[in-house]
Amino acid sequence: MSNIPTPRPATDDQPFTSPLSPVPAPGGARGWLRARFHEIDTASTHGWSLMAGWLRVAAVIGIGLVLLLVAYAVGTTLLDLGRALPWKAPLDRDPTGLLATIDQPVRHYLDLHTHTLPVNATTAYATWQAVGAASLVLGYLRFSGARLTWVLWVAATVAMVWSATPEPGRPVAAGVTVLAGAALSLIALHGLSLTPALYVDAHTPTAPAPQVHVDVHLPKPEATAYKPYTSQPPSMN
Repeated sequence: MSNIPTPRPATDDQPFTSPLSPVPAPGGARGWLRARFHEIDTASTHGWSLMAGWLRVAAVIGIGLVLLLVAYAVGTTLLDLGRALPWKAPLDRDPTGLLATIDQPVRHYLDLHTHTLPVNATTAYATWQAVGAASLVLGYLRFSGARLTWVLWVAATVAMVWSATPEPGRPVAAGVTVLAGAALSLIALHGLSLTPALYVDAHTPTAPAPQVHVDVHLPKPEATAYKPYTSQPPSMN
């Protein structure tokens, strides 16, 4: 059953009242508060379009403040992460050595190939970390450009590890990097399908409508013989 009140018909003693009309309340502060509580109580029933104006203003201001606080928190976190670049890899907490197998060759490659560049190795390493983290997160959010960036980032990481790892461990280090990139791609490329979409035309051709020809043969009327016209009146005999 609906909770929407029905209008009360007018009588001789009481005028017509609508469900949208405010409840009559005594004057003063108590009456004003009672009217405001009535508007709050009926806001969910009447909906946004029939909600009291002050409630709509309060809702917009509240939502705006929440969004502002969320944006401030996210922005502060990103700034703190940016100032902390380059992030220190937790190599001491990696007993397997897999993280060092990838991180150390990348550092060595950047140290070796940035001597003649305006950028130093620390900045290049921080950029490598930032691009990888950003493309991982944005790729999970299904941004196409970020997913392409992630694939290129993994390929560049594999190339640096291959180049900076000495023999005979070079193939193993590159393989570990490929497997790590493939594992993280489950997050960055989440929801991506390589299967082409198959569109099936469910339209069924309709048979042409049958053409009906109706031949109507009417009987040919017989010729009627008419007597010649004479100006003499007919005889009354």
